[in-house]
Amino acid sequence: MYLKLLEDLVSFKTVTPEGGDAINYCASFLEKLGFKCLKLNFGNVSNLYAKYGNFAKNICFAGHVDVVPPMDGWHTNPFILTHRDGKLYGRGTNDMKGPLSSALSAIAKFLNANIPDFSVSVLLTSDEEVMGDDGTSRVVDWLVGHNEKIAGCVLCESCSPKRAGEYIKIGCRGSLNVDFTSTGAQCHVVNGKQYGNHLHDFATFLSQFANTSLDEGSANFAPSDIEMTSIDVGNGTRNVIPSTATAKFNIRFNDNWSFDTLENLIINKLPQNVSVKFKRFTAPFIGANEEFIRFCTSAVTKTIGVVPECGTYGGNSDAVSIHRITNVVEIGTPIANAHIVNEWCSIEELRVLESIYHSILSSWGN
Repeated sequence: MYLKLLEDLVSFKTVTPEGGDAINYCASFLEKLGFKCLKLNFGNVSNLYAKYGNFAKNICFAGHVDVVPPMDGWHTNPFILTHRDGKLYGRGTNDMKGPLSSALSAIAKFLNANIPDFSVSVLLTSDEEVMGDDGTSRVVDWLVGHNEKIAGCVLCESCSPKRAGEYIKIGCRGSLNVDFTSTGAQCHVVNGKQYGNHLHDFATFLSQFANTSLDEGSANFAPSDIEMTSIDVGNGTRNVIPSTATAKFNIRFNDNWSFDTLENLIINKLPQNVSVKFKRFTAPFIGANEEFIRFCTSAVTKTIGVVPECGTYGGNSDAVSIHRITNVVEIGTPIANAHIVNEWCSIEELRVLESIYHSILSSWGN
């Protein structure tokens, strides 16, 4: 069933934040299983909260239908699912229409064979790839406002540094955006020594900052990491030294740091002619308690015969919003295949994920 679901989902050109057609498709699929579906659209973002049953113990499967643009260089049509040598090619097959298809298939198989004494819910958005303001964050606010409880959530996200199922992502490092601006004299290039070429000093500062070692990691988190994402002087001429230059960085940081301590460290490193602006995204967090992590670990182990590693590898996801209201872990495909040209996932890994999600449902009521 997951192959048919994936074929249909890939065919929707849901380049973020477009997702209405795929959301409607998922809602129609779930309604046929007996779910009550609420389309919670905010701004231009399509969202879905669907629920089966009305019990206090509610297990949720969450994800997103939006994808990044396909870009150039594809060997096949990115919006037509293509089978080749056990692999499935198409935009979103890995991140994350593939895992979502496995989850929907597992839910259908479970409900067609069982009458559960707990609720099953599905939370979907279409703006995850831009981490927008009108997606899962707004749905979570709506759930809180309507006193809707979720006991535990599995985010079917592309997250694993290993094979599907062999890694459970239990949290995220923090994320801080850092924008530097260097200011100096604008002058003719021949007068650079006379006026002082601030670009040379700026380049030295940026190199030193990029190579700053922040820490060696912590119990649950990898070492904090500084990465430059942009550098620009806006100069279209060869004989003028511009008065300003900018550079952008992102820092993924662990629980050795807070926003305040990290920002203070950076401020204290600034040369006199360099200013900085910060944009805080999320602090580091562990998204689930030990009980829920053990539960998911047990379900995976029973399915694949391997005890999965638990960690916080990878990028930020909708777990940033979901962990505010419930336990959430991520179980999905290898992240190495996300966002690439000729994106793919293996048929076998989708089969494994379907079995894992089914095992979680089968174990939830016990």
